[in-house]
Amino acid sequence: MKILQIIDTLNPGGAERMAVNLANAFDGVGVDHKLIVSRRDGGLNKQVKSQDRLVFLGKKSTLDFGAFQKLRKVVAVFRPDVIHAHGTSIYWAVALKYLNSDFKLIWHDHLGISEEVLKTNPRKELALMSSKIDFIITADEKTREHWINKKLKDADLIRYLGNFPQLSIIKTPDNEIFTFVHLANYRSEKGHMTLIEAAKILSDQKLDFQVRMVGAAIDSSWKEKVKAKVMKEGLEKFILVEDASENVDALLSEVNAGLVTSDREGLPVALLEYGLAALPVISTKVGQCPKVLLNGEFGYLIDPGSSAQLAEAMRDMIGNSEIVKTKAKEFQVHVEKHYGFEQFFKDYNQILKQLNIPVESVPAHD
Repeated sequence: MKILQIIDTLNPGGAERMAVNLANAFDGVGVDHKLIVSRRDGGLNKQVKSQDRLVFLGKKSTLDFGAFQKLRKVVAVFRPDVIHAHGTSIYWAVALKYLNSDFKLIWHDHLGISEEVLKTNPRKELALMSSKIDFIITADEKTREHWINKKLKDADLIRYLGNFPQLSIIKTPDNEIFTFVHLANYRSEKGHMTLIEAAKILSDQKLDFQVRMVGAAIDSSWKEKVKAKVMKEGLEKFILVEDASENVDALLSEVNAGLVTSDREGLPVALLEYGLAALPVISTKVGQCPKVLLNGEFGYLIDPGSSAQLAEAMRDMIGNSEIVKTKAKEFQVHVEKHYGFEQFFKDYNQILKQLNIPVESVPAHD
């Protein structure tokens, strides 16, 4: 069985980390695979264990014929049974399918569905391409329901598959003040402004804490707005606006709690990574987050955009650190059991069997 993944970049982000996690996991179970990166590495390429599995196309535009020809050559030589296209890579994958139908095409939709997405990026063109897509994996159940309602494929050919995290051993942080991490790229839907407003509430109450905002400047203008807002509110002491981290393992060992403050999500890999790191968590009620946290059993859940609720949860967490640590350890066990690679690969194998791909006996993942 041969699997070829395609993704646009390896900028630090949920879809990109998922592609890297899959590549490393395929290594661990002996699946022959390649990871094709269309545009640029973005830094996460360093986390791919088998560098010989990586191929960079150097794509400069959608109509970069030279890069597309390079992709065709890789496919012709490797002869994959499955092409697993992440996000916008589906367009070139479908173009390949028109030229070569000897593989099954799986589209992994990481975007998530919201009113904003439906308004700005409805992706109506996918209806014209759907006959070439053999299976759709979504990052949350709401997105699955959306594509079923749009009749993009039959319901049995669209499935929600939870993301899975991978981390090395995490040490206990030794911080003088309680430190939160907000691991999310700089985009308007990630809730940076809500977090700044919550931090302002806590600073006015004379609480001692710190927030580390860590992410790639996918929208550089948004990052500048975040910086300006932090300065306007006089929160430079409390909020650090940082670049993306190429070593999430080390980052999560340096903090006391994790935040998801997004207005929309599918299943953020960061939330699962917080769980593996046994970090107490506060999350907005978006995407699969409430389900992952068992409706608040394993962490705090707040409404999107509510700085007051966020501030209250952060304040409660700072004042009850031992209690929230116990909840975090329970969350760690929950993530390891229900959102690890073994569960993902079990479900993934069912998809491959449904597509009539011979699935070999695979040993347990390291």
